[in-house]
Amino acid sequence: MISVTGYKQFVQCERLWFYKNIVADSRVKNDLFRREVTLLSKLQTVHAWRGTIVDNILSKFLVLAINNRYPVKKDYFIEQAMAMFDTQLEYATSQKYREPDAVLTNNPAFNAFIECEFGEGISDEEINHAKDDIVTALTNILDDKDFIDYLKSSKYVISQRPLIYNFDRFSVKAIPDFIAFFDDSPPHIFDWKVHTYGTASYDEQLIAYAVALYKVATIKPHADFLPNVSKWKIHDYKLTEYQLLHKDRIKRDYYVTDEKIEAFGENMSSAIIRMHMAGANKKYNQLKADDFSTTNYIEHCQKCSFQKICKTNSYETTSKYTVRDEHFQN
Repeated sequence: MISVTGYKQFVQCERLWFYKNIVADSRVKNDLFRREVTLLSKLQTVHAWRGTIVDNILSKFLVLAINNRYPVKKDYFIEQAMAMFDTQLEYATSQKYREPDAVLTNNPAFNAFIECEFGEGISDEEINHAKDDIVTALTNILDDKDFIDYLKSSKYVISQRPLIYNFDRFSVKAIPDFIAFFDDSPPHIFDWKVHTYGTASYDEQLIAYAVALYKVATIKPHADFLPNVSKWKIHDYKLTEYQLLHKDRIKRDYYVTDEKIEAFGENMSSAIIRMHMAGANKKYNQLKADDFSTTNYIEHCQKCSFQKICKTNSYETTSKYTVRDEHFQN
C-alpha cells in the first residue's frame, strides 16, 4: 500500500521507507528487532508533536461538536489540549515507551521524542514554545467565527478517515485531515497546517485527497457518507489548506483541474514503477534492508529515527540491544 507521504519517504530514502512501512508492525510482539523498529518509527520531533496534538484535538472534539450541534467552546478545547500535552510530555521525557510492557498503539499517553532518544533532551524553552504554538493554533481556528459557522452549515463532518482505493498493482491510501459534507454542495476537504511561516504550498497533497475521496465515493462509499456524495464530479470538490499558526489565518483554496489530475496520475504511476522495481510489493520475510538504497544527504541521516539500526552509519547499539545484520542479540 502506498500514499503520497509514503512515496515522498521513498524518494528521500528507500531504507527509511522500508523500515517504516515494511519492518515496523505494531501487531508483532515477539520479534525484538521488529518491535524496536516499530518503536523508532513513532519517534517525532517536538516541532511535529505540537501539530499532532492540534490535529488530535480537532479530529476528536471539533468533529463531535459539529456533528452533534454542540457549542464550540475554545476554553474546553484548549483545556483538553493542555491535558494531552502534559500527559504525553511526561511519557516521552520519562521514556516510558522503553518499558517492556509499553503499549505502542491505541495508547493516548504514548509519545516518543527524537530529541530524548538521540539528543540531550528538551529544554524548558522548547516546551513552552510548543505549548504556546498549540494554544495559538487552536485559538486562531476556534475564534474564526465565519469558518466555524461554515462548518456548522454542513450536514456531517469526518476527520482522519483512511480512504483506500486500487491503483494498478497497489492499494493507495490517503487520510485527509477533515472533510465536510453538505446537502446541496460538494464535499469540502481541509488540510490543517501548524507551521510558523506557512510559505509552502500543499496543492499536490490536497489533489491526492480529492482523488481518493472521489474513488471511494463512486466505487464503494463508506456507510456514513451522504447518499448524494457520488453525484458530485471531482472537479466540483472544494479544497482548502488552513495555516492555523499564522496570525492572519491563511487559507489557500485549490481547484481540481484535468491537468492536476493527470500530473498526479503520472506521479503515482512513476512511484509505483519505482517502488515495484525495488520490491515494495513483497512481504517482510522476502526482503532485507540492503535491497533498499540510502539517502545521499547526510543531514537526513542525522535527523532520522532509524539511525541506530541503519548499517550505513556509525550507530550499532540501541539502549537495550546490540544490532548485527538486522537481528538483535541479548
